[in-house]
Amino acid sequence: MDDGKKLINTPVRHRIGLDARFILRPLRGMPQYVYMLCQCLPKMMPNVDFYFFINRQFEYNDDASQYQQRLNVLKKFSNVTLINIDADTEMLWEQWLLPKALKHYSIDLLHMPGNRVCLLSRVKQITTTHDLIEWHSLKIFHYYKERSVKENFYIFRMKIYMWAVYRLGLTISDHILTISKYSERDITNTFPAFKSKVSHVYHGIPNGFTPPSTTLAKQGVLMLGGDSHQKNAENMLKAWGQLSGELKKRHPLTILGFVGGEDSIIAKTIRTLDIGNDIVIKGWVTEDELIQQMQTTKVFMFASREEGFGFPLVQSMAVGTPVVTSEADVLKEIGQDAVCSADAEDFIALSANLAALLTDDALYKQKVAKGIALASQFTWENTTKHIASTYFNLLNKKQDEGAHE
Repeated sequence: MDDGKKLINTPVRHRIGLDARFILRPLRGMPQYVYMLCQCLPKMMPNVDFYFFINRQFEYNDDASQYQQRLNVLKKFSNVTLINIDADTEMLWEQWLLPKALKHYSIDLLHMPGNRVCLLSRVKQITTTHDLIEWHSLKIFHYYKERSVKENFYIFRMKIYMWAVYRLGLTISDHILTISKYSERDITNTFPAFKSKVSHVYHGIPNGFTPPSTTLAKQGVLMLGGDSHQKNAENMLKAWGQLSGELKKRHPLTILGFVGGEDSIIAKTIRTLDIGNDIVIKGWVTEDELIQQMQTTKVFMFASREEGFGFPLVQSMAVGTPVVTSEADVLKEIGQDAVCSADAEDFIALSANLAALLTDDALYKQKVAKGIALASQFTWENTTKHIASTYFNLLNKKQDEGAHE
């Protein structure tokens, strides 16, 4: 942090803009990451002025009563200014309205922390590319026969935009942050020219994700309700469905955060397996409810086919609930020997791991202890230090460039 100390002692108060739209959305994954950065960075960098840009008009925002509490927390920082920019579409917000705001507020450095890039601004820019899942699944010229010509044109336009965000956006970014060794390796293998400007730093764990204060009789199995192909919900359901009737009765399955309908893969798989009687399905829950559920659950299943990091994995280990994961590279990187893992497609092996944790007390206690110890290494202080250092390096570089003009 030598560069940072040198910069802090100068009389110049730099202005850093941050795309903070995600803190208005349900607080999971990327929104949680952005919200924690918005709280930690102003504390660590008190001599920098932060401008957090949001969009209250976005249709997928959380309920206003929920996100307003987060905004009220940020308003308490003397070096934070909240700027609302209303827009119906993300493209309009990112590529037209945001650049105008950056110029208006004389922003020195922009951080886009949510897999997006501001293409039409000359402000120095750091991007957080959590993973390349969108890029790897991008099929620009695929035509959907079940959709109208108008719908296909809209999809095509959005795919072109995604191509530009990754291929052109990462090219113009001054630094690319990512969240795991796996994601850093994936980015540099996919885009070798970017190797010199990519770095990774792990997430921290939000407050509250700690083991319960009293000994609880834990019961049940927990999984989250994402139903994309990446999340692998169908094989987790099959894994739980393979348990003996007695184990299913003693440890019913709870699914949190389900937002799909009757045609979702989760609903279809439950009907196909006829296992609905011992499953409780809930929609979005508050963070406090998630913590309570993780603390009281016996085992957490998180067997995604691919992740950029795996926030829920670390959260579950932190509260003392062991995890059954897939062998996705990043989950092995993060979970190490604290988890029980199997191939994402092998629901029989996933089920065997689940049964072992539910019935083998010695194995269970071992995984609980290893998980708590491992999770303690993931702190927002470490995350913020790395990001602040990156900010300072880019700001000092900007100063040097200005001095030579």
